[in-house]
Amino acid sequence: MAQSDDGAAVYFLFGSVALWFFAPDSWTNALWYGVKYQVGFDKVQTSTKPKDCDFMHAPLGDKGCSYKAHVKAYNASGALVSGEDAPKYGRDSKTGSSIISYNDGKTWDWYAGDVPDPKVASVVVFWLKE
Repeated sequence: MAQSDDGAAVYFLFGSVALWFFAPDSWTNALWYGVKYQVGFDKVQTSTKPKDCDFMHAPLGDKGCSYKAHVKAYNASGALVSGEDAPKYGRDSKTGSSIISYNDGKTWDWYAGDVPDPKVASVVVFWLKE
């Protein structure tokens, strides 16, 4: 009995990998980033990946280009709180005022608003040509 269970597990694993490879980006991105940012799959918006770099797009052959997925995650009020180019927020230790850093905490500036809630509510995935 254990042997057939092992075979079923192998088929399941192979099928899962094949599905992941051939499934549309909108499905795989929703799964991947939904789990990563702990949001519902319906909260992950993926733009359509352009086809002009694909091998099978006319003219056939290697185009010498590709597209890379870029991600931005927003909280419920629409503030960018995670993903690429997301600023870091904090409070000044002396005054308690809100501060913001656009270079991963190397330098800080005063931030006019209050520090945004860091909980991600939605994720946007878009494509940039490399």
